[in-house]
Amino acid sequence: MNRLVTALLILVPSLALAAPNKPLAASEHTPPVILDETSVTVEVHAASDDKKGYNLRAFVAILGFASNTDRARIELRKGGKIFATVPCDLRVDGSYAHGECEYKDKPLTPTGEIEGELIYTDDQTEKDYLVRTFRMTIVHLVGQYDAWSNAPDDVLAAGWMVLGHEDSGNDELRRPDLYLWSTGESLPKPTLRCVVNGTKKIPDIELSESGGGQQITIDHQPKNGPETRVTWRRLSLMLRVYWGKRDTVENRTIEPDMAFSDNPGKWECSMRNGGKTLRLLNFTVDADGMLVQSEMQSGKNPIPVFSNRVVLIDMRLGKDAASFEKRINPDAMKRSMGFGLPWPDHPRVKEIQASFPPKSGVELR
Repeated sequence: MNRLVTALLILVPSLALAAPNKPLAASEHTPPVILDETSVTVEVHAASDDKKGYNLRAFVAILGFASNTDRARIELRKGGKIFATVPCDLRVDGSYAHGECEYKDKPLTPTGEIEGELIYTDDQTEKDYLVRTFRMTIVHLVGQYDAWSNAPDDVLAAGWMVLGHEDSGNDELRRPDLYLWSTGESLPKPTLRCVVNGTKKIPDIELSESGGGQQITIDHQPKNGPETRVTWRRLSLMLRVYWGKRDTVENRTIEPDMAFSDNPGKWECSMRNGGKTLRLLNFTVDADGMLVQSEMQSGKNPIPVFSNRVVLIDMRLGKDAASFEKRINPDAMKRSMGFGLPWPDHPRVKEIQASFPPKSGVELR
């Protein structure tokens, strides 16, 4: 009996000190678990008592849920150590889930570089899977009131095109959406001016905002001096053109009547507003009027996407971007392309990064 008691006393502490199981890779789940990068937002804002710290809220959309009892959470880390866990309240529709992950307990105070691991739990197998690691820079500015926020400077690096409503023949729905982030003001009359295959100039394509986007704001009023304000806005811009084959779209009313399938090949476009070139977009359209994934996605570590209708494109800041954007931080854009999303491993990436303009705009201090 004494030997048994002694053995138990030795065994129990060793079990208590055992490290938790490391989450599996999201690609190992059946089906693979994929985060929709076009809609993800991670926002930090001051708690109700702004001098005590901040809360955090993220919007996520995930594909790959196995049941409606599956869960997700974000574990916040600083220096490799967990300092908070953020539960996700998601609406599950089949394998698709979307909603918010929100922390609003005791205010958080870690600043500088932090990480947030988005972890999916399969309720049936009771296994965890690491979907994505967010990387954020948290700032705390002291003035007439304390400002707490993240500074997502890297979001200006990524451009996506989404070909939605694939089952609809309605022309108002069969239009591609361009997703990008900006720190500039609203765009009253944005257009795309495009050349196909290097020589064929097509009529300018109108863009229109297709819904309210997410935004992240730093609003700082120093005790002395002018107010500092920067807002990162996620834009969803609908192109006045059809995607897919022309004969699959009914009731065509767009003028001019233009479809991607009319002009297959390599498109080189400038996004313009008020005579200024704000972005340069390069993408390829196939004979069926579908967009082809950027060449970047053909190398190592491509970014997982929901389907071939969610397309990463080659997007660069235009020659007039610095006159429009309130803040450009090329070093942050070179490190990642949206809340810490790693760039794909491809030679084209270095070419894109070399095109970034110098640092400009509002300083946070």
